[in-house]
Amino acid sequence: MNANIVDVNQANFQAEVIQQSHQRPVIVDFWAPWCGPCRMLGPVLERLANEHNGRFRLAKVNSDQNQQLSMQFNVRGIPAVKAFVNGRVVDEFVGAQPEPNVRQFLQRVMAQMPNAAPVQPKPQTAVPNTAQARLQKAKELLRQGNGREALRHLPISDTGEADQLRPLAQFLVDVGDGRLTGSNVNIANMIQKREYAGAMYGLLMEINGSGNGRARPVMTGLFTLLGEQDATVKAYKQQLAVL
Repeated sequence: MNANIVDVNQANFQAEVIQQSHQRPVIVDFWAPWCGPCRMLGPVLERLANEHNGRFRLAKVNSDQNQQLSMQFNVRGIPAVKAFVNGRVVDEFVGAQPEPNVRQFLQRVMAQMPNAAPVQPKPQTAVPNTAQARLQKAKELLRQGNGREALRHLPISDTGEADQLRPLAQFLVDVGDGRLTGSNVNIANMIQKREYAGAMYGLLMEINGSGNGRARPVMTGLFTLLGEQDATVKAYKQQLAVL
């Protein structure tokens, strides 16, 4: 957690949410550890909180441990997201939403703060000149889970690594934009959290079970990103070879 993301409970809700919402919007995420959709939505909210760098605060409430709060704010299903401005709920939604929908929600909420300035997107990073430098920068961005910027940096042609990484970057973009759903969301979240073994297992199940045509190139992209000497890559390459 950081200054923009805080765990909240019954004892500190008044100070961390109600009082803070007079200074900037506070987005309250009611979640639980057993809730699958919560695990999909949580990383999206956290990433956007850091991206907006203080324009709003994200308060996370474990609904299992704070049932009184859940009852007080009429939480009937989770994840439940409620936006507080000047001490009151001004907007809300229930269930995991695609990232574009969450961004629109945040824009509506931040516009309701009387002294809110227009949200300025983060400036794009400069693209290096050489193909090798662009490739290394793209890899760095992919390790951060930023497929959109990685696509912008990947060179048109090089030794072949760029072509192997491009499906991975596009996969992260398509999940973030809501074009891919279901198990793809779980896999993308694990990639963004650098839980690569779990992501590869999920991709292997997709290849072996549903015949997901995008799973194999995405896994190849992870192999390229992590390198031939990575122990997880070695293990999953052996498993992939027999399919």
